Amino acid sequence: MTTPSAPQGAEPEPPPNRHVWSHLFNIVVLLGGSIGLVVMMHQLGWDMAVDVLQRVGTWAGVIIALDLLDMVLDAGAIAAFLLPASHRISFWRVFAAQASGRAINIFVPGGVVGEATKVTMLVSCAPRDRVLLSIVLFNLATIYISVAILIVGVPITAYYVDMPHELALLVWVGLAVMIAVVIGIGVIVHRGAIQTAMATLRGLHIISKERAASWGSKLAELDQNLKHLQSGRVPGAKLAVMLLIAERAVAWLTTIVVLHAIGVHLHPMLVIGVLSLGVLISWMSAVVPFGLGVQDGSNYALFELLGSTGELGVLYTLVSRARTLVIACFGFVIMAFAHTANRTVVRRRHRDYVRRTTQNAQVIRG
Repeated sequence: MTTPSAPQGAEPEPPPNRHVWSHLFNIVVLLGGSIGLVVMMHQLGWDMAVDVLQRVGTWAGVIIALDLLDMVLDAGAIAAFLLPASHRISFWRVFAAQASGRAINIFVPGGVVGEATKVTMLVSCAPRDRVLLSIVLFNLATIYISVAILIVGVPITAYYVDMPHELALLVWVGLAVMIAVVIGIGVIVHRGAIQTAMATLRGLHIISKERAASWGSKLAELDQNLKHLQSGRVPGAKLAVMLLIAERAVAWLTTIVVLHAIGVHLHPMLVIGVLSLGVLISWMSAVVPFGLGVQDGSNYALFELLGSTGELGVLYTLVSRARTLVIACFGFVIMAFAHTANRTVVRRRHRDYVRRTTQNAQVIRG
């Protein structure tokens, strides 16, 4: 069956992209993440999460509200990096993509699947290259800001707190690795991240020379914009960085509220230690979903070291875990609604295309 041609003198209208692979990917991720959430809730016990939040009392609502504000600011940063394409996307869709990706990242270490989910949630609303660029820039800026905070906070804590040799060694090695990673990222971005990746894959004979050249040319704009981020010349970069700094301030406030809610006696060194060494511990324990076993013992030792009690360190970990369960549930519900809405829009575009081509064919026959 041949496709009806457009009226004479007009270019044939291309069919809309139905994003089938994105649709399948999101379905698989949503099902896998939901199963992971059910299994994790069974292991941890939903009753435990409810009990922990009840122990926090009326502060639980404030903490969850701050967590949601945190996601709103992250979504705002992604929307800023999407400029000038963001005018085509409602903020709700960007927020839904961020909430979905964050929920997936809880269960899949490394963050690759979660970030890919953000891309697939947005590609039906904006050009794929622009969406990919915004997610990469968002993560790059987040890493830069987070490591800059650790570079300041960890030495201050180490100077004023007498850490055991083993813990001190772990902390300094972890910080050194993070700094090395950031420097490496900076060097690779300056050289051209995509060109470097293509050259590496070509050198390892994973892809052919022709495929490397093809992919490299398609992603050349991404390379240029990654370089421009370091010089602040990406559209929306300043706004995005301001929102990310505000997000970090909200995250700090949330941590302080949690500490207060569980009865920790707050003093400057404890707060600085939790916001620096605590974050470093969270990063190092991220290889295990929910940091099971790793965060518990680490926070027990950290709170003892900072002049509090190990029991409060464990309670802090349990509250963080309960917050994570709530955010994961919220993220998957939002993902289900947003994905359904996206597919509805895609189907409507396809129906409109079929209707227009049918009308054109009737005009030609008439």
